[in-house]
Amino acid sequence: MSWMNRLKQLSHRITRTPYLKQAHVNAPILSEHDIHSLIEVFSQLPTQITQAIMANCPLSHATRQGEQHSPFTGSGFEYEESRPYQVGDEIRRINWPLMAKTGHPYTKYFQEDRQANWFVLVDHRCTMRFGTQKRLKATQATRIAGYFAWLAQQSATPIVGARLSEQLEQTPTLEGRGSYERIMTLFSQPCPPCSTWNGSPSDALNTALLTLHTQIKAGTRLILISDFQGINQHTTEQLVALQQRAMITAICIQDSVEHTLPDIQHLQLHGMHSPKTLNLNNPEKRHAYQTWMQQHQYTRQTHL
Repeated sequence: MSWMNRLKQLSHRITRTPYLKQAHVNAPILSEHDIHSLIEVFSQLPTQITQAIMANCPLSHATRQGEQHSPFTGSGFEYEESRPYQVGDEIRRINWPLMAKTGHPYTKYFQEDRQANWFVLVDHRCTMRFGTQKRLKATQATRIAGYFAWLAQQSATPIVGARLSEQLEQTPTLEGRGSYERIMTLFSQPCPPCSTWNGSPSDALNTALLTLHTQIKAGTRLILISDFQGINQHTTEQLVALQQRAMITAICIQDSVEHTLPDIQHLQLHGMHSPKTLNLNNPEKRHAYQTWMQQHQYTRQTHL
């Protein structure tokens, strides 16, 4: 049987059984096997990567004691400095060697360890359900988010996972064993193609960021993983306000086609905001689109 006949039979079979396609698009973007397989991938990454990420954690302003350094001084275990003795200081904290050397009493202060929460927000809006390489942008974002969830579990760091799709969904604060699997179960929810588009991309993102203002505790490390499509001045203002309470790490996910159009004949672009189709066979239109995309990339980087 020729390959053409096989292709026709396969096409006919899919047409006769539409539930196959439905099951595919509504399947989790990462299976349970994928989620567990990623643990091995993460554990084999160079230790320099993990150390760099953990080293970039800010001084924690959290109120809960833990393993992260904070700007507060108190009864921690790591020596910070000695200050002139003041009435009311504990006698047992006097720095006797320094007093013998200078003739003046000094009190030892220590770095108090505090535990900061992590909050990982993964963008699964319509613009993230696109990809021309190995996987969708939403899938790549989920894999990266999984690395942070795994790190948090390894270090017993409290973490909240949030997914921005049609609405904002999130887990409770999780810590320790089992937190990685629970967060990845949320992040792996199906991302079928959007048949309709309600509102602009910036509306959903800005609304989610506004919600975080009331949820994020001071000292939280906020990790945003998105393509940041639709980012505008209001988004920048939201991020600046959030930065007063949290250390923000923004990871931008992009597909290679979003930088440079592939050299494919009869290429057409379909808009998500309207049913219009843009035919790029015309060199002038290709150049105009490329110019627009470069400006769009520059605008996004400016707001971030």
